[in-house]
Amino acid sequence: MEALVKTEFESLESFLDYLEALLGTPTWPRYMMTKATKGQILASSRKFFQEKLGQAQFQDCYVATHGERDKLWYQLRAVFLDFDAPNNIALAISDAILVAQKVEEEFGVKPHVQFSGSKGAHVFVPIDPIDFEDLSKEKRFLAFVQKRYDTNNLDKQIIGDVSRLIRVPYTINTKALETPWKGHVKILQTWNGKYANLEKLLQIFEATELLVKTTKPEKPNFAFFTKKHIRKEVQELIERAKQGVHLTHHQRLAIAFELIANGYSDDEIVEIFKTQTHDFNENKTRGQLKQIREKGYRPYKTVNLLQILKEVDEE
Repeated sequence: MEALVKTEFESLESFLDYLEALLGTPTWPRYMMTKATKGQILASSRKFFQEKLGQAQFQDCYVATHGERDKLWYQLRAVFLDFDAPNNIALAISDAILVAQKVEEEFGVKPHVQFSGSKGAHVFVPIDPIDFEDLSKEKRFLAFVQKRYDTNNLDKQIIGDVSRLIRVPYTINTKALETPWKGHVKILQTWNGKYANLEKLLQIFEATELLVKTTKPEKPNFAFFTKKHIRKEVQELIERAKQGVHLTHHQRLAIAFELIANGYSDDEIVEIFKTQTHDFNENKTRGQLKQIREKGYRPYKTVNLLQILKEVDEE
């Protein structure tokens, strides 16, 4: 990896400085994943991040577009776009470059653009941080912005996803080891250090939502993470579960205690834990929920929740 890095940067450390600035500070803690990890793990520092990259021999390495602090406070700090064209890689790269040019014309920001190492290209646009009152609105606004740059090759799965993973530059995409470029993830354009101000787009978005709301009756939204009486720390744990992140024992208890205290049924809670596919047992889960109800356990205090959020399952 270091040899590839030095084709663009003075050293590995200067590249990591660039990556941390691109992702936003404070950069850590933030989720990452490599070929050697069992799904996503929480990286607490640059040192930990580097160690995990090395342990995986730099194969299939990813880092989250947003840190845990960003997600906890519903703060949007970047817009991520992924263009895929399996049968025409040049077209995917062309889409990414053209969109990057459009972003630069609109906001004066030269985005980070990279080749995924296989069949597509990524555009990463750092923005002036925007705070939202809830996760639902943050996701809707992100989707609104991403759709402005839609092409036939934009990966629709990334739309509205504030917890997306992006491949780490100069690592190896093992899906393309047999290609002439050996699956190397390459930077096509470096970020110019500026941030896009999306305030005008936010105003347009809010005006559009208000117009729709006044012309069309709003349907009830039963998504767990939009319940106002569910604390944001627990909402974050539920969001992790939905993404398939392996939760610790205390993190699962935190969800169960909170939802039971707020009137959720066992069926609703079980649906969340079904994402823990590697060790989920419905009968056992229902038995534990019954025991929690019988013993009258109360939700964790917020100060304890903040510590529980930092836990990483070591199994």
